Amino acid sequence: QLGRLEEYIQKRHQIAEIYDREFESMCFETPIRNSKNLSALHLYVVQVEEQQHKKIFHLLRKNGIGVNLHYIPVHTQPYYQELGFKWGDFPNSERYSRRAVSLPIYPSLEVEQQYYVIENMKNICNA
Repeated sequence: QLGRLEEYIQKRHQIAEIYDREFESMCFETPIRNSKNLSALHLYVVQVEEQQHKKIFHLLRKNGIGVNLHYIPVHTQPYYQELGFKWGDFPNSERYSRRAVSLPIYPSLEVEQQYYVIENMKNICNA
């Protein structure tokens, strides 16, 4: 896979560029990308309204879209809870996790599949 790393990164950038273009002025925030830095774009995380997060997440999953949540704040994991950390200790990371939805951005994602994701996201905003 290392021999194909550049190809994979290039493909992820192509996917992200389409998402960026299609998601301009939508009801959710897209990732901030800095042209001075090269990211491998392992994830493409949009941030939706907190009140709609679960509904959107489950609707996309119901429609066959492999969305995910990256990442759950580490201080909320059982090990750290036992050390005395609790919800409320890091409000910014907690708010992020209540808004984040990782959209598909894997190198083998077909154009039709990507536009199915885009269509579903646009339908959510237009609902």
